[in-house]
Order: sequence, then C-alpha cells, then structure tokens
Amino acid sequence: MKTAAFFDVDGTLYTANMWRGLMQYVAQNGRRARTRAYFYGLMPLYVMRKLRLIREETFRKPWVSKLGWLIQGWSAAQGDAAFRWVANEYVRPSARADVIARLREHTAQGHAVFLVSAMLKPTLRAIGEPLGITDVIGTEIEIKNDRYTGAITSRVCMGAAKGAMTREFLDARGIAIDFAACYAYADSFSDLSLFEMVGHPIAVYPDAELAAHARAKNWEIMNGTRTNADERG
Repeated sequence: MKTAAFFDVDGTLYTANMWRGLMQYVAQNGRRARTRAYFYGLMPLYVMRKLRLIREETFRKPWVSKLGWLIQGWSAAQGDAAFRWVANEYVRPSARADVIARLREHTAQGHAVFLVSAMLKPTLRAIGEPLGITDVIGTEIEIKNDRYTGAITSRVCMGAAKGAMTREFLDARGIAIDFAACYAYADSFSDLSLFEMVGHPIAVYPDAELAAHARAKNWEIMNGTRTNADERG
C-alpha cells in the first residue's frame, strides 16, 4: 500500500485564488461584462458571509459552481490558454516556498502526491505540471464538440465532498493507500473531510476555526515557523 500526501491548492500551496485569476483573464479577453455579471451576481453572498449569516463553504461553493459560465462557448484551445495563464502567470508567483518544499520532500521520499481542490480540473493539471504531479482531484467542467458548455459535471470538490471525491478517485483507479500513514495539507476548516482521512493532518496557514481545531487535536500547524509537531516528524 502506498503512502500519499494530499495538498489543497488555494491558500495552501499558493496565496492567490484561481477563480480570481480566471475572472481577470476572461475580463482581459473580451468578456468584461460577463465577468462583472458573475461577480456582482454573487456579491450578496459576500455580504452575508461578512455578517456571519452563512458558513465559508456556503459562501464559496456558488463561486465555483458558476465559474464555467465565464468561459461558456470557448474552444478547448481557448480554455487551455486561460487555464495555463491562471496557473503560470497568476497563481505560481504566489507560491508558499515552505509548503512547496514540503511537497518536494514527499516526492523525494517516493510518496504519491495529489492536488485536491474545489477548482476546475484543467487548472489543477496546469498547476501540477511543473511540480511533476499528474493526479488531481477537483471540479469537472464539461466540453462538447470541442467547446466548453459552461456546465459543471461533478460535485464541487469542497467540504464533505472533498474527502469523498478523493476516495472515489483512488477507488476508481485501484490505488491502494495506507491512510494512517498519509498526510493532508490544507488551510480551511471546510477541508476537515480531507484531514480526517489521514494519520498526519497538517494545518497550513490556517483560518481561525481550523487553527483552534488543530491546536485542540494537537495537529501540526505550518504558519511560517517551526512547530513542536515538526520536531516530532
């Protein structure tokens, strides 16, 4: 059985958000009005979140589930150009060097490394390429007749679905994992389903709710300084 390391992307490996990068690219490539409609249509959720009327997951999920609409009608080549720009020009410069270093340590040890994110899978593939990662678990977007329909064809890979979709991915490919020996890296309390799968959960620059939970559970916390859990190994 394999030992694996599962890495969230936005807020964990990188500080930039992929959905913001896609918005910027689309706006710069002839769809400014559509981008504004997307953004302002979802702004009420932002207000509700700031007022603490809804949870983080409830706020974030529609931003992903409606993201495909931004590139609806684009060819596969146009979409590929967008996803590569987001990965290479928008996201990659915001890398957290310490977390990338940890990922490379796992690779050097022969561990299977997976990217697990709510974001669209084509973007995750582009992110994973220079890291040598081909296994990505994320939200599926539909292509028909070489064009993006705008439809999301899977659950949004967020919250409880994150852990479930990771297990489904592994089962579908017959990848046998020793979960007790595995690692998970993420920054949000909404990633709890991913943490609970593994024997070594690591909270990375965590939000307040995750930080409190991690301290209560004596999990390792990466926040730019070495911790006791780092010394334990």
